[in-house]
Amino acid sequence: MYSFAFTFLFAFTYIWVGANQFLKSDSKGLGWFCFFVSLTALTVALNSTFKISMDVSIWSIFNWYAWSVLWFLFFVMLSLSKNIQRQVGLFTIFCAVTTGWIPGLLILQNIYEIY
Repeated sequence: MYSFAFTFLFAFTYIWVGANQFLKSDSKGLGWFCFFVSLTALTVALNSTFKISMDVSIWSIFNWYAWSVLWFLFFVMLSLSKNIQRQVGLFTIFCAVTTGWIPGLLILQNIYEIY
């Protein structure tokens, strides 16, 4: 149940992004949602940091901190209307490569195991 709840954070974010594009609406509401998601991700990161066990890896902790910062940047950009699109774009690419692409390659090549 735990992992399904956190997967929902990502899924709902992407659904909302798609709905905004389809409906051509502003993204202020999405920004506020991202703010609360960033707080949730931060609590998961902090909890994982202080309760490191065999089933919580350093990589996972890094991911939660990175995603928390990324969602917070989306909040600042979308809801507070700050002109930081370039910085957010670069950090999004950084997160995509370090938390998705590289680990995915390592898993596919049996260099790293999730469980």
